[in-house]
Amino acid sequence: MRKAEDLLKFNFMALSLLCSNTYSLPTYISNLADARINKLNRMTQEIGESDFKKFTGINLIPKIFNKIKSSIYTGKWIEGSWDKRELKVLAYSLTYSELNHTSIFSNLNELEFVCTLLKANWRDSFIIGLIDCYLKSWESNNTHSSARLENLIIEKLKQYEGGRSTLKSLKSNIRFFDNKNGNLVLGTELAIKKINITDATKYLGIPDNWFTYPYFSKVLLSYYEKRKNELSEIIDGINTALSNHNNIISNKRIISKLLIQINESKLEDLQDTAKNMAFKLIGDPAISSNWTIFENATQSEKIELSSARDILNEWVTKQFISVFFEKCINDPRRKRFWLKMSKNITSFKVFGPLGVKQKLKQDARISEFVDNRFQKTDSQKQVSAFLMHVKDYKFIEFSDPGYAFYAYKQSNTTAPSFNRKYYSVEDFRNGNMPLLLNRQGHTLYNYVDEGRLRHTDGDMKWEDVFSIWINKKAGINV
Repeated sequence: MRKAEDLLKFNFMALSLLCSNTYSLPTYISNLADARINKLNRMTQEIGESDFKKFTGINLIPKIFNKIKSSIYTGKWIEGSWDKRELKVLAYSLTYSELNHTSIFSNLNELEFVCTLLKANWRDSFIIGLIDCYLKSWESNNTHSSARLENLIIEKLKQYEGGRSTLKSLKSNIRFFDNKNGNLVLGTELAIKKINITDATKYLGIPDNWFTYPYFSKVLLSYYEKRKNELSEIIDGINTALSNHNNIISNKRIISKLLIQINESKLEDLQDTAKNMAFKLIGDPAISSNWTIFENATQSEKIELSSARDILNEWVTKQFISVFFEKCINDPRRKRFWLKMSKNITSFKVFGPLGVKQKLKQDARISEFVDNRFQKTDSQKQVSAFLMHVKDYKFIEFSDPGYAFYAYKQSNTTAPSFNRKYYSVEDFRNGNMPLLLNRQGHTLYNYVDEGRLRHTDGDMKWEDVFSIWINKKAGINV
């Protein structure tokens, strides 16, 4: 068998290599490596990485938490019983809680006790843990605790005269920790300087993973407000930032404003991006629980969230109508008519066989929305129905050109249901129902509240007849 040396044509004596006092790599490569290592070490010192990464006491937090609780309630507080490591962990423990014990932060008296203890044994390294807890609790209802923690942080940052780059950076950014508007000031400054919002933590001098903290909710909001007239430039950054922030309240606040702006300004080229953001970060508007009002929302935020949901629903409805009347029936006139009605359709569902569902899912415009808006029927007859909720009515259009349009009152207990399973869309039809109106030439008469109309022209186009009935009975101008 041939040896490795023969195959590789690389022959050397191991013993001679071990005994050699020469480098196996060229000198210039070794020097380059040393230079780069030195550069990395300087960068680490400049950034102050160790100030954040030296804390390894996460697992000690429950122990320290219970020790401080016991000290408070037994009155057996002895300053000398706390070592430096325990006090550093304590600074990170203020928002921690257990099943039978609330957090220290939520009890002002307990927080005052801890602040006194830390001040009596002060070390500048405590600042990092205190800021961590402070930013985590930014939108807390415990406003007095927030103010107490803010006072201690600001006091100690102002007193700091050391050379640690992290604490120097925090001191220079002290204005951003003002509990009244510090986060808004930061967002505005980033916007004015046109710094990417995803770099907010770097600008502030804190770890990237703190970007999930509630503090950054209104940093994002103020950044958006200041640069919203440049939406096409910032929308991708906002999308990334909201994903990283991972906070449903922030998502609802900002995406609501963004959807309203795009709709009112008719920024159609941004609709798909905004729609995808909303579905990913809030959820399908067809599921009401996704769009519930968040805690402490202002009246304007409640109105904006509701309006944004309606806008998103209208965009999805328009796309569904377009695809349905293109793929299931190919009727441009019906498509145009119902697109005009789309803003009045509060919800809808398509009923039909599996083949129709698969056809709809193949269209990229609506593929991700189909599952929540399609109910499979057992019949294999390739006819589907589009059931719409419009004000006090349920309107039904069918994919077969020979089927009439139906209108049912919502209060009618025999009307088709959005939630029932049907064998066939034939269950939606009722030949005994009257015509919604009679017509003779251009004269329309005998209007009724429920019934059917055919898509046939006479002296008047069927669209005009439908529009008149809908206006008279549902109060909608088509």
